[in-house]
Amino acid sequence: MNKLEYIKDLSTGIETISYEKVNIAYPEHTHIGHLVFGIVTDGTVGVKINQEEFICNEGEIFSVALNMPHSIYPITDTYSMISICFPQEDNIDRELDIIRREIIGNPELELSVADMSEKVHISSYHMIRKFASENGLTPHKFQLQCRIRKAQELLESGVKVVDVAAAVGFCDQSHLCRVFKKQVGISPEEYARSAILSKPND
Repeated sequence: MNKLEYIKDLSTGIETISYEKVNIAYPEHTHIGHLVFGIVTDGTVGVKINQEEFICNEGEIFSVALNMPHSIYPITDTYSMISICFPQEDNIDRELDIIRREIIGNPELELSVADMSEKVHISSYHMIRKFASENGLTPHKFQLQCRIRKAQELLESGVKVVDVAAAVGFCDQSHLCRVFKKQVGISPEEYARSAILSKPND
């Protein structure tokens, strides 16, 4: 049986994801404020970090810097892996930080490309290219990622899936479920069941 388990230490912010005999593929994404280490414990995965692509076999380790675009996909039928996400401060000043901060802080808001371009006084075309260059993803993909991250936090705190969908800006529960499973690898309900929070006094 495929198994995926999330463990989040609330005292340190360290997140551990354990994959056992899964065939999950993750599309290009970034980790905001986290340095990631992954070790493959069974099978083989393909890893693409920025424009570099390589194979990671059983016993091999890979790392992903914060804000670095990357994707992961199975090479063998299934794989097992452990990923550890360490919080890391992001002290880089970006030209479009005003947009980045607004999306991270309020991912549920509807922000059109025209609205974002007007804030930084450049054309929509150049704004999208500049944002992707600074953050690894287009504004739309970055916002979806931030919405899913907020959804994870709400699910961890016990909020119902239908209420999470509305809170993070999806039109309905089914839309949330589609995007969530694509980015996280499991459904919101499965995530809520698998997420274990390690409290400071545990």
